[in-house]
Amino acid sequence: MAGQRMMAAFARFQALAEKAGFNPDQPRVPAGNSDGGQWTGSDGAAGGRQPGIGDNGGPSLDPPEPPKEPSKDKISRTQAAKALAKRIAQRLLRRAGPIGALITAAEFAEHHSAIHSITSYQDAPKTFAELQQNAGKRRPGYEDHHIVERGAGVREGFSRAQIDSADNLVSVPKYKHHEITGWYNTKSIDFGGLSPREHLRGRSWAEHVQTGHDAMRKFGVLK
Repeated sequence: MAGQRMMAAFARFQALAEKAGFNPDQPRVPAGNSDGGQWTGSDGAAGGRQPGIGDNGGPSLDPPEPPKEPSKDKISRTQAAKALAKRIAQRLLRRAGPIGALITAAEFAEHHSAIHSITSYQDAPKTFAELQQNAGKRRPGYEDHHIVERGAGVREGFSRAQIDSADNLVSVPKYKHHEITGWYNTKSIDFGGLSPREHLRGRSWAEHVQTGHDAMRKFGVLK
């Protein structure tokens, strides 16, 4: 439903642009000239600049080229979608507000079936209470995340009541959940060359919780 609303809003933006005479194929002054990149008339003269959608005089809004033929391999498609989510996040740093986010995501929607996961990756950090309230709701683009990992919790002898408690469960963007999980298994100088999982062996519940919160902040999930 969120994807449908996004596409409908983008269609309205597109209609407004066409009504205003926006033409993405209008020629530009070649690179190397003092007016390089500006919109031109048919004679190639500068000064006829026509801004694109959302233009505010800043960087070009042209997105990176999406893959022409999406991979049929599931793992490759997932990796491509994750890379796309990151590229969009980087581009949003140069676009103002939710309109920029809408346009950026809509530009790629037709090329990827993972639109929910791509757009959820753009979420701003939330409070712990906000992350808790959506746990267990099975929303597209989100996954439940145990702050103290289930496998580690069992290994350390923590009770199932602690591991599966509401205080240990939050709802996070799917691809950021994958990043957090990968981080736990990556060696780091912050842990003396150990991975976070290795570092936490034999440590208290409170230390596991603190590391879990630090991980969510590191990946922009928790405020």
